[in-house]
Amino acid sequence: MNVPLAARSVGIAAAVTALGLFAAPTASAEPDDVTVDIVGEDNAVVMGVRYDAPGAVVCIMAVVPEDGTVAVATVGPTIVMDGDDVDLKAAVEPGDYTVQWSCSSVPAFEQWGTTPPMTTGTATPVAVTVTGTPGSGGSGNPFGS
Repeated sequence: MNVPLAARSVGIAAAVTALGLFAAPTASAEPDDVTVDIVGEDNAVVMGVRYDAPGAVVCIMAVVPEDGTVAVATVGPTIVMDGDDVDLKAAVEPGDYTVQWSCSSVPAFEQWGTTPPMTTGTATPVAVTVTGTPGSGGSGNPFGS
């Protein structure tokens, strides 16, 4: 049975369109849409997040002792809207820590962050030193002031 060329072309186009419905969304985010600044303050680790694209990101921060593998503090998920600056803050004991983090955009689900927690990170975990004890200044509130 010979199928006319036009019918085959329409069939192929329909199949390609159908496959496109199941494909992953096209990435539209830029690497600098999320800006993260992590510091050790008197009695806390603070991760400042700025999102410069339409929509929002959901961010999480984990604070791990330099010689450990289990987080002593986890903050988030925290929503950061476009154009906003938000601080995630964890009160911790004095010491050296590694900060792991991730931010995922909503609804496009672009991701930024470190490995771990991400499988393929866009940043390197950050080493910080905290010198003050919780309660020695600031709010001591792990969710910010």
